[in-house]
Amino acid sequence: MQITGYSDIMTDLGQFLRSLFQDFTSGLLFFGGPLDIIIAVGDILATSLVVYYVLKLLRDSRAWQLLKGLILILAFAVVCSLAGLNTVGFLLNNTISVLAIAFVVIFQPELRRALETVGRSSFNVLSSAIAPEEKSKTSGSIHNTIEAIVRACEKMAETRTGALIIIERQTRLGDLAGQENVVQLDAAVSATMLLQIFYKGSPLHDGAVLVREGRLAAARVHVPLSDNYHLRRDYGTRHRAAVGASEMGDAIAVVVSEERGSISLALEGRLYMLDNGDALRTLLHKLLGVTRSPGSFVGSIFRSGRRQKAREPDGTAMADDTPEQPDLSLPEEETAGKPQKAPKRKPFFRKQRILLIASSLAIAIVLWLYVQVTINPIETRTFTVPLNYTGITDAEERGFEVQYPLQSVQVTLMGRRKTITALNSSEVNAYIDFAQVESSGLVRLEVQIDTGSLMHLRTTYKSPANVTVSVRDKQ
Repeated sequence: MQITGYSDIMTDLGQFLRSLFQDFTSGLLFFGGPLDIIIAVGDILATSLVVYYVLKLLRDSRAWQLLKGLILILAFAVVCSLAGLNTVGFLLNNTISVLAIAFVVIFQPELRRALETVGRSSFNVLSSAIAPEEKSKTSGSIHNTIEAIVRACEKMAETRTGALIIIERQTRLGDLAGQENVVQLDAAVSATMLLQIFYKGSPLHDGAVLVREGRLAAARVHVPLSDNYHLRRDYGTRHRAAVGASEMGDAIAVVVSEERGSISLALEGRLYMLDNGDALRTLLHKLLGVTRSPGSFVGSIFRSGRRQKAREPDGTAMADDTPEQPDLSLPEEETAGKPQKAPKRKPFFRKQRILLIASSLAIAIVLWLYVQVTINPIETRTFTVPLNYTGITDAEERGFEVQYPLQSVQVTLMGRRKTITALNSSEVNAYIDFAQVESSGLVRLEVQIDTGSLMHLRTTYKSPANVTVSVRDKQ
């Protein structure tokens, strides 16, 4: 049985590698003038930025392990194809569409988180530029809300009362507030109210409290648990719920441990252990402060904000509206081991970040090369142009008379598809230089090709390559 219409993806990959090697050897990989090179560099940097951001999102989730497994499978398939094992290439070619759908399904949480981050960052910049006066009006209520939360958390930490407080910011948490068993509230945030809600004998103790626009909006809120594998196994449901809440946009989750009597803060999928209520107060002022300047989304990608000091815990530049508070340093993020209290950045994390940037740049270069080879490959085109003459004056000054051969030249040029398709025959100049004549008689002169400013084109064929002219001495 013969299989028709079969296109092995590994064969296409081999063709890509051969085309890429041809580009390197022909010297036409970076095509065009300085402007084209600048555009190409900008394209690679923009692509590496996107790849870096995607890898950074995947690195801190289980999808990172899946991605590494997928890369190993693809590498194995490439090696098998190069070794002539066509069965692997056939299987991969017929399952590539299924893998594409599976990729979207597997990485759906990370893709949604990326879109939420982009939308949230853009909205923050616009809202800060359009209505800065609205933030100043709420400075007093924010301060009162923070003080109420801090006093309540300090008291509950002393009595080892478990609590989970979710502070809504730009991302609306209507899904949490609209749950079936949620108790809807509309009350001012006060330490007494929070202590009453999380009192062990209270029917509202089970669940979280949602703070929206400086008021208690809902109690007994059940939050989806985070599946972040970086969290320590000895952390209970309340801490995983806090991390899960912080993964839902830009929400802040404050959790009090019932077993340890400690206060923690979850932000952007990270759990930070705090020393005391003063640390919580400083962090909340910096996260919710009205004097915060809008941060750059591009800058937040390349800053390791989750490991920096508290002045940039959410990846934006913030000004502390409580200058009397000491500068607080966040501990290292939770890993599979024990949390680090010191704010020092270990060389391991620096190397990991450098490796991530280098990998992103390498992937971006490979993608750029693939796109260039695919959509703008190297092609050849043949032109028929008249033969021109130069150096006539030089030959006459040396006492020679030359005969002008009347003929045309067939020229084949090689270049990028976009460039060579737009090329006009009038831009191609075929000529012979009589300045090379040194004696009378029959002289063979080489036909030279000039494409003007299009120096990135290469001549692969010309006919005739040489022209014989008759040269006589002047009488």
